[in-house]
Amino acid sequence: MDPTLDLEARRLFVSAALSTHAARSLRGRIPAGADAGELLAVARRLGEGTLPFQRRYRLHLEPPYPGLTTGPERMRGGSRLVLACRAFDGEEPLGVVFTTLIPGRPPRVSVAPAETPVPEEWRPVTDSF
Repeated sequence: MDPTLDLEARRLFVSAALSTHAARSLRGRIPAGADAGELLAVARRLGEGTLPFQRRYRLHLEPPYPGLTTGPERMRGGSRLVLACRAFDGEEPLGVVFTTLIPGRPPRVSVAPAETPVPEEWRPVTDSF
């Protein structure tokens, strides 16, 4: 298989697997009307249960999933939370995992190319905001 296509297929697989994990963890959707504190609580729970998946597929996430954030952002109609962590396939960079949480919607997970920057001011979701 073409190495570029293989890498893209791997990113899509990780995106789909983490999307499924996030949806199961949250029982489908982020509660409608969730405030900034609730979004942070939801995000902190997303990391639970990812180690078996990571081991099975030789995936390493740094920092641990769901990663870093700038904290909840105000947007029209509520808040959203964007998170990021770097994914490695064994030792090789795979991409940057972005997870977006918006109240009333299912979580969205995508994997961007490895060279995608993550702003240096982003902090671990476990920090206080």
